[in-house]
Amino acid sequence: MKIIPEFFITLLKYISSYTINHRMKRLTSLIVLLVTTSLSSALIQAQKYATANPISESDLESHVSFLASPLLKGRLNGGEGLEIAGSYLAAQAKKAGLKPANNNSFFQPFTVIKKTTDYSKTSVKIISNGKDSVFCTEPFLNLVPTGPANFSLEGEVVFAGYGIKADKYSYNDFENIKPEGKILLILDRAPMNEEGNKLKFEEPAWNSEFNIQSKLTTLLLTKAKAILVVSDPKSGYNSLGESNPGIASYLEAKTALPGAKDEMANPFMSAMPKVLFIHRKMADELLKGTGFDLATLQKDIDNTMKSRSFPIENKKLIINAGISDSEMTLNNIAGYIEGSDPVLKNEVLVFSGHYDHIGASGEKVFTGADDDASGCAALLEMAEAFIGMKKPPRRTILFLWVAAEEIGLYGSESYTKAPLFPLEKTVADLNMDMIGRVKGVADTSDQNPMSGPNTVFVITDNQSSELLAIAKKADERNKIDFDYSLGGKDHPLQLFSRSDHYNFVKKDIPVLFFTTGLHTDYHTQGDVIGKIDFAKMELVTKTMFEIGLEVANRKTRLVVDNPFSSWTKKAK
Repeated sequence: MKIIPEFFITLLKYISSYTINHRMKRLTSLIVLLVTTSLSSALIQAQKYATANPISESDLESHVSFLASPLLKGRLNGGEGLEIAGSYLAAQAKKAGLKPANNNSFFQPFTVIKKTTDYSKTSVKIISNGKDSVFCTEPFLNLVPTGPANFSLEGEVVFAGYGIKADKYSYNDFENIKPEGKILLILDRAPMNEEGNKLKFEEPAWNSEFNIQSKLTTLLLTKAKAILVVSDPKSGYNSLGESNPGIASYLEAKTALPGAKDEMANPFMSAMPKVLFIHRKMADELLKGTGFDLATLQKDIDNTMKSRSFPIENKKLIINAGISDSEMTLNNIAGYIEGSDPVLKNEVLVFSGHYDHIGASGEKVFTGADDDASGCAALLEMAEAFIGMKKPPRRTILFLWVAAEEIGLYGSESYTKAPLFPLEKTVADLNMDMIGRVKGVADTSDQNPMSGPNTVFVITDNQSSELLAIAKKADERNKIDFDYSLGGKDHPLQLFSRSDHYNFVKKDIPVLFFTTGLHTDYHTQGDVIGKIDFAKMELVTKTMFEIGLEVANRKTRLVVDNPFSSWTKKAK
């Protein structure tokens, strides 16, 4: 599932109100794994069609086990693990009996422009007493502007505690300082207990991975030149890369499809204060000579619940950042079953899921078993189920595994810009992203809504009452229950715009998005095969198959009585 859109939603809201030989070994292992898994799957295939519906939890597990193998290194966009995953999906699609959708190929290539920080053009200098200079070499990450960018920043630095103003607790990190035009250094999170595992304030948002979002309103009103965010010492982390590698990976590179506008061309965005995540070493260097360090300052604030903000005298921070551009070619994987009706076969139902994930950080591999190896496996199983029918459905069915979801939904966007089947003939998109988990003990906050063993979230915004009626009937006759509570464009978590179905929404194509929820292992090392509930996955997959079958077999096309284009007109 696409990462941290909340940042950008929040920013947009405030913009309008802001004053306006190892390698060969590894490849050999991967090839052995691919061949072994394919042979195992082939043996299962021979016995499949003795049942009415061949979708089974054992087959789902087989596919997830390959796609979420640590040997694929987290299926990073641009990495060899993603290429191997794509080759596996194409091979399995061919073996199942799907036809290649891009002429004679299952691969639909597209180009992504990637911008990364060029450290030969980047320098971070701290000048003390107007003469002594220290150069910091630890990387920093940009939230505003988002990702690597060319920019220069120079100014005096002020330590501003946690960057919080909370009248409810008579707490204000800005009361004794003049932040306007300054560079503010703030701690991540909020006042904590001695162990650093519990907030002293009731608001859980200040302890979440997106806690900077909760602080943005106040920080923007300070009219500061820039905000430097550093991991608080009690967290045990030195950088965002350690505390949240998913977000860090997202911010390390700025990606876009060719021709996309640069966000800094927006005058409102260029007027925003820069927001950077920095390493502890840079913060320590800024505080050197003040008589304080981060650990002491945090302890004083937490013990007294009083601000310890102060200007860092006789020091100036100068950052000059440069970037380099490169092109990255990625592939969507697409295969189809041609419809049986001579007329309706020209209409297409799309099943979609993304096969990329966030890669690895050092020895840590983020295997993405649920996100979204689970959805990819479900697509393969549904394809085999449809192929196994005595007669194909009336309409054509396209199975679409997309790349670049994690870095901006670019795979699905590129498809809708250059579709393999006409969009005007596309009747619906049924998308699945993270469909393999059951609510755990840690999944209790508003940021981690999860479903139970017999429930799945269905995300939609009522584009087609007929599609919702079909879903309702499927809900009534199946063991799995549908929960629509996370749907809609106005829900705070914005799941409606966070996965690949959204690019179909923008083309007035009705969608249903299935997910079992945002567990606390989302974008962490904990998203592993051992935590997948394959029995539940089977229930979800079979139910989606039934909905797809009914949509594909209808005599009349779904009516889209509440299209996206009408929402924008209503907003005006």
